[in-house]
Amino acid sequence: MSKESDKKQKTSSFKHLGVLRKALSKAHTGEIIYKTEREEDGQIIVTTGDLINDDETLHALEKLLTESIANCELITERIDEELENSTPPMVLTRAMNDIHWDAETLEELKKTFAKLPPIDVKMMPLHRYGYSDGLTYLMLYQESLKDEHFTTVKFFNECPAYTTLEQQIKVLVLGYCLGLINPQVSLKGKTKGAASSRRMSMASRILDKIRGM
Repeated sequence: MSKESDKKQKTSSFKHLGVLRKALSKAHTGEIIYKTEREEDGQIIVTTGDLINDDETLHALEKLLTESIANCELITERIDEELENSTPPMVLTRAMNDIHWDAETLEELKKTFAKLPPIDVKMMPLHRYGYSDGLTYLMLYQESLKDEHFTTVKFFNECPAYTTLEQQIKVLVLGYCLGLINPQVSLKGKTKGAASSRRMSMASRILDKIRGM
């Protein structure tokens, strides 16, 4: 095995996704500081869990998501007040529309997400925030409702053939960083069944609308 391959394996932990998730889903204010394996520095300003929607932030975010990251940390203070009108960062969905990973990185990301325990997926109409592949996210959400022990491995295995691995990885990265994907919390008996039925009905209606667009 080459030294270059060894280096790539050592830096493919994707811990920076956890840093981004913490900043966005926990409504922090501060900045994400990172350094790539090529010794390039970057920073992303975060304000109450949201990002500045400009080209500079978009470029820094794309680099964070696609480069091999040597170090990443969140320098921040927590905003304790409840954010009643918070929305998911539009710049993250904008970045996700355009980024691409090579085949090797996609496989590493797949292995990383496959390690997650059973998950719950929250519904959010991401197409309203500029994400171009809301249909794949809805598929992820619907599949999670059908299975009480839904995992990312099942998502990878059960997606239609026309859905690419990159499409799957993108919605997982997006959902994970926005805090829409979380370890499963079990509910008991009929309460869970009734809630799942209502959510399935809502998801089906939204899915039909998107298919008709």
